[in-house]
Amino acid sequence: MTIDTWLVFITASLILTMTPGPSILLGVVHSVKYGPRKTIFTALGDISANLIQMIIVATGLGVIVSSSEMTFVAIKWFGVITLLYMGVKMLFSSQRIDSSTSLPSLNSISAQKLYLSGFFVAMGNPKAIVFFTAFFPQFIDTTKPLLPQMMVMCPTMVVLDFIWVMTYAVTANKFLYFMHKCPSCLNRLGGIILFSAAVIIAINSHSPI
Repeated sequence: MTIDTWLVFITASLILTMTPGPSILLGVVHSVKYGPRKTIFTALGDISANLIQMIIVATGLGVIVSSSEMTFVAIKWFGVITLLYMGVKMLFSSQRIDSSTSLPSLNSISAQKLYLSGFFVAMGNPKAIVFFTAFFPQFIDTTKPLLPQMMVMCPTMVVLDFIWVMTYAVTANKFLYFMHKCPSCLNRLGGIILFSAAVIIAINSHSPI
């Protein structure tokens, strides 16, 4: 892959990864509730799933998934159900706060749970595989080995995705910090956002990441 092609790839990827999708919405929820530092694990789960999806596409399996309506629908509804479950859990969860602290939930969830949440939400978004299948070929030179080109494009996409998830997370935490003092409002906000993410997937979201 030439430098010129890589720069064009970066430009296109920046535009696409900055568009809010289910993973970014989840990052916002976790940042507001648990803080930006712990949201790093959510973002890591997201990019881990994306990397697996890219590998699937790179090995040709993405074509099978994108052309199989049954598989596509199954993965799609897995993502929807995952988000709906998390949304319902947040909407109906009760949380008490200690007046001595304004950040009651920063240590209330493990890094592993945040990572898995980010992973499954991203993995349950079938648009990512379809997107990677359609997007990567636009920058691949068929006269050259595929592996070296994918070893440039995949890490580039992963880094940009991580940066945008964390950018949205830090921004949301800064401007919605007051929500920490109102856990019930925070849970309702989180539930609504996760429901919105489920709807985005269900009605054929334009954002794959």
